Amino acid sequence: MQIIEIDINKIELSENSDINLVLGYFDGVHIGHQKMIKEAVKERDTGVMTFDISPSFILGKSIKYSHITSLFDKANILKELGVKYLYVLRVCKELLDVSKEDFINKILLKINPQRIYIGEDYHFGKAASGDKEDLKKYFDVYVYPLLTIEDKKVSSRVIRELINNGEMESVHKLLNRPYSVSGMIVEGSHNGMKIGFPTANLDLTYPYVLPKIGVYIGYVKLLGKRYKSIISMSTHPTIMELKDPIIEVHLLNYHDNLYGKEIEVQFIKYIRDIQKFASLEDLKAQLEKDKECAKNELN
Repeated sequence: MQIIEIDINKIELSENSDINLVLGYFDGVHIGHQKMIKEAVKERDTGVMTFDISPSFILGKSIKYSHITSLFDKANILKELGVKYLYVLRVCKELLDVSKEDFINKILLKINPQRIYIGEDYHFGKAASGDKEDLKKYFDVYVYPLLTIEDKKVSSRVIRELINNGEMESVHKLLNRPYSVSGMIVEGSHNGMKIGFPTANLDLTYPYVLPKIGVYIGYVKLLGKRYKSIISMSTHPTIMELKDPIIEVHLLNYHDNLYGKEIEVQFIKYIRDIQKFASLEDLKAQLEKDKECAKNELN
């Protein structure tokens, strides 16, 4: 897949008129996004246009713990869907001030796609003033209907709420894959080592949506391999309670040093609340049960 960065202050785009172009932010690249993109790919070579970061960042809104996927995550998913070109709009104040007319004339017409694909709720240009009718003046536009499941709209907002509630099995259905976050393993206090359950602290590389506090089972992807894991989203109240929750992982059947390595953590299922145990022995006994759960329930 070819990645093409677009800087509104320095636009250099060549016509690529033999493609379909799919427009949207696509946080999560959920099953609704996937269906639309697959429809475009089925017809001809396809490009996707998105932003490098959320426009909310430039607008001064908090983006902490607000994203399902990073740009890197999106690129990998889009490549697997068969997308040939990824057009990345570099978000800045100048871009957000671009009128709908200039967005069409300076960017879209320079690409000049055969057909544009958008969702029903797609808007563009300053103050989101442009819509499907504006695009239809210049392009053949396919407006993809919003996907609903059990009369509920499939949306990034709904998926964020499900993640916040720890409903990972529902999230899996809407993403067609497990919810995952990536980050670097950093050194912690080594408390897990003392009771025979060494854990790795994850320093997130992106403002991912955080699951609710609790214990999960899932997988850790490391250097091309996948390990069954216990995942804790906790302030670990039994030992040295923290002010803010952190993500810790215990990999089954992994015994090497993890510090400094980048991993992907896949959440499969919420299994229990965080508890404050009366003793380290009680904590260890519960972790043994969690370990058996991971062994038995994960493929």
